[in-house]
Amino acid sequence: MPAPGREPLDAAKGGMRALEQLEAMIPGFSGYKEKELRREADRLLRDALVSELEETSSAIDDAYGDITSAKIASAYPAMNTAAAMMDRIIGRVQSDDYGYAGFFDAVKVKEAELDSLYAFDKALFDDAAALSGKVEALEAAVDSGDAKAVGEKAAELRKALDALDLKLNKRKSVMMGLA
Repeated sequence: MPAPGREPLDAAKGGMRALEQLEAMIPGFSGYKEKELRREADRLLRDALVSELEETSSAIDDAYGDITSAKIASAYPAMNTAAAMMDRIIGRVQSDDYGYAGFFDAVKVKEAELDSLYAFDKALFDDAAALSGKVEALEAAVDSGDAKAVGEKAAELRKALDALDLKLNKRKSVMMGLA
């Protein structure tokens, strides 16, 4: 979850300068400004999510190193896949659209869709926490020296990453108001 305190949308609104606040009172422009603030809030939220995912990625790399040192070869394939998937997921979270639509685009992204997109992205923090828990369980299994448990925990981590990757596939549908 983002740092305690204000929601990213409130932070974005609170950071408006006096001229921006005046512009927000202009009919027509206020809707435009509100959309921009929603997009900025989503960007801030996703930046925080990327930081959490990068910490988990580092923990995956550390666990993989421990698995390699312990020579638990049965976990190598799952860990190779997990490390690669984690990098891919981080890249997707960093680079996915923020809900922009060009002036002549057939599909327009409205405030309701931006709010749904924000809620979708905010829910990804639960997935990040679950991934972190899977890595902790994997590390505990490595520390115990139980090769079978390590293989099982590595497979569980890979499955959790598969599920998150599939969930990210639905993001565009949420943005377009289809989900």
